[in-house]
Amino acid sequence: MNKYFLWGKDGKHFFKIPDRWQVLDNVILETERIEKTIYEMVDESLNNPVGSPPLSDLIKPKDKVLIIVDDRTRPTPRKEIVSCLLDYLDKTGVRDEQIDILFALGTHRALEDEEVREVLGEDIASRFRVSSHDAWAEDLVTAGTLPHGGELKISPLAANADFRISVGSILPHPMNGFGGGAKALMPGISNYEAIRDHHLATLIARGTALGNLKGNPFRDEICTAAGIAKLNFIVNAIYNSQEVVKGIVSGHFEKAHEYGAELSLKEYAVKVNQDADVSIVSTFPYDEGPQLIKPLLPGTMITKKGGTVILFAAHIVGGKIPDAMLGAFDHTYGQLTGDSARMAVDYLKQGKLVVPKAPMDFNCAIYLTLLFLSRVKVILVSKDANREQAARLGFEYAATLEEAVGMLAREIPEAGINILPSGGLIIPLVENDLIFK
Repeated sequence: MNKYFLWGKDGKHFFKIPDRWQVLDNVILETERIEKTIYEMVDESLNNPVGSPPLSDLIKPKDKVLIIVDDRTRPTPRKEIVSCLLDYLDKTGVRDEQIDILFALGTHRALEDEEVREVLGEDIASRFRVSSHDAWAEDLVTAGTLPHGGELKISPLAANADFRISVGSILPHPMNGFGGGAKALMPGISNYEAIRDHHLATLIARGTALGNLKGNPFRDEICTAAGIAKLNFIVNAIYNSQEVVKGIVSGHFEKAHEYGAELSLKEYAVKVNQDADVSIVSTFPYDEGPQLIKPLLPGTMITKKGGTVILFAAHIVGGKIPDAMLGAFDHTYGQLTGDSARMAVDYLKQGKLVVPKAPMDFNCAIYLTLLFLSRVKVILVSKDANREQAARLGFEYAATLEEAVGMLAREIPEAGINILPSGGLIIPLVENDLIFK
């Protein structure tokens, strides 16, 4: 029995595989020592932006400034980045009372007051006006029209600001190629209808893919939205394979994002030589509700059709799969007849949500799950979930990696396996692009 590991936010989780199982690829990414502090990286980046003059040349002392920050579904070091950004703005003559901070939630849940203080720090949370975006608010301001998203409306804080800066993370994204960049504006601070129509129209369009920015209709429309609504500047973190910040890129929402994505691609892109009978995949760095589904994409990409993905979640925020997410899956499976992928594709082609009243992240998690389950079996492994919760997602369940491996070893005495210790950060370079029609 050989010993391997998967990453969790609490470190390495070791497991063994049967002697008759052959490891095809064990994708352990290299890491390097990080010498600079985040504050130093941000300051240097603000003075040397990509595709933009330095921030000090763009900001006027009397400008009303909106700082848009992402929510807790991303590992962004908000306190450090925003603190440096505020010091920088102060040196340009922008006073505290001219600044608002807005959490870009898209259709995600709002942060509690305690969470706001935790992610921004007590000083920033108490000194500045801080609010969370509401995609359903009646006071959203029309900014323009999108090809698929119809009328684009944005937060009035963004519409009334003189200068808009977004803070986020560049991480692999199943549809946008990479997160960060213009996503802070769309879906971050946009109206629900535009988000819904955009996602439905582009989610499975050709070019919409993990790690791809060129010819990606999902990202193209998001960049169009950022241009229409005048997202002026971004400050985005990039990471090594252990979710440690290795750099900060700042500047133009499209050009700086592309530069950061290129750096990230060098870190995360891996040639996987052969599809496996079984792939063992960590959800790391994702640990929140629907975000747990994202690492299923690289897992499915490197697994034979009819094979199995063991999906390991070392920790789930709240200690369980959210009830609302489980309810959305219940609704979906109550309508399912026949092939799951066909149901997902039919709904998307018709521009229909599987669960009309559920947030878009729930709906996207459902669409992706339906597509993946048409190709592979999934065993969820987590001490923060149980068999009943896994079944409601359409998965089998094991409490430990050893239990999951043992279950499969009895079914498949000899197997070729792939291992993704940090599944949420891997971009497999494979011929199989999982295009569903």
